[in-house]
Parts: sequence; structure tokens; C-alpha cells
Amino acid sequence: MKKCLLLLCFTSIAGLSFAQSVSFGVKAGVNFSKLTTSSSGISVTSATLTGFHVGAVADVGLGSWSLQPGVLFSTKGGSYGNGSSNGSLKLTLNYIEVPVNLLYNIPVGVGKVFIGAGPYVGLGVSGKGTTTGSATSSGSGTETTNITFGSGPNDTKNPDYGINILGGMRFTSGLSLSAGYGIGLANLSNDNSGTIKNNVLSFSVGYFF
Repeated sequence: MKKCLLLLCFTSIAGLSFAQSVSFGVKAGVNFSKLTTSSSGISVTSATLTGFHVGAVADVGLGSWSLQPGVLFSTKGGSYGNGSSNGSLKLTLNYIEVPVNLLYNIPVGVGKVFIGAGPYVGLGVSGKGTTTGSATSSGSGTETTNITFGSGPNDTKNPDYGINILGGMRFTSGLSLSAGYGIGLANLSNDNSGTIKNNVLSFSVGYFF
């Protein structure tokens, strides 16, 4: 975890040394996340869980390119089942996420279009599992359990990390609209017989000062 954060920090600092302009902003939006589980050659993807992200970003201008680091609170996870009558399970994972994206900017009349990608590291801080209907121990109602992050057999492994792909539009007023996809590369399972990975489609609104 420390090595990943140091690498992202070094990348951001290196960008600052060549910066032609630096601006700061805030962003927030909606997440549509899924968990992909693989074991014994079989892969299963959960249904979509709707969540959110919010945080602060910087934009370091490098000519037609820019480096965009940030710090976000982001919810991820997935859901399984068809509702309370048949039983369902919803897993919500909360992260403090540090992305560093390299963007290519294309000037247009009202601002600039950008596309890019970059790595992220997410530190899991809390989580919750919600079961309903026949998935509960009593076979009815709703039960909630806390999800913990660590190295134990019942813990979710920390940290999460992966690659972001994103694109959008930043207007001359400072308003920014973007869409992105986070491809989780970290195995969240402490069981070596299988893997669990995050995948998140996101839509964001931001403003740069």
C-alpha cells in the first residue's frame, strides 16, 4: 500500500515540476459498481450496485496534456439475488481513493474535450453486507453485518487498485462533465482459491476554480 501511494505521489510531484498551469476543483457523481468473482475457471458477475463518489481534484497543465490527481470517497460493491421474497445480498464497500490520471485535451469552442487513463489506489475504510428474505438466517426480514478489511479469512483484502479510463468535457466556465470506468486489478479475497475484483462505471460533475 505504501509503495503504491508513494508512486502516485511521485508521479504527481514530477508533473508539477513541468507544469504550465495548475487548477483545483471538486467533483461528485454516481457509481454503478459490480463484483466479479472467479474460481476454478468459472466467472460470475454480480448485479449492479448504485453508489456515489465525492472529493477534490487538481489539474496540472502540460501543454495539450494534463495530469489530474485526486482524493475521493467512493462506494463500490455489488448485489446478488432477485429481491426480498427470493432472498438477496448487497455488499457495499467504502474507499478513500487516490487516482492519478493522464489526460489528452482537445480544444473546442466552449472549452476542451479530454480523454485519458491512469492508476488508482483505494484504501477500504468500511463496508456493509445486507441480506434480505430467504438469504437471512431466519429466512425472512433483513439482516446487516459489517465488512472488515484485513488479512483474516473473513476480511476483505486491502488495498484495492486498478486502472481508470475516462473522458469528458471541461467548459471555459470551470464546469466539467465526465464518464469513467474503473477496472479493478486487486484480488479482494484472502482465499487463494479464487478472486474477487471491483469494476465501476461512473458519471461525474465537477467544477474547477
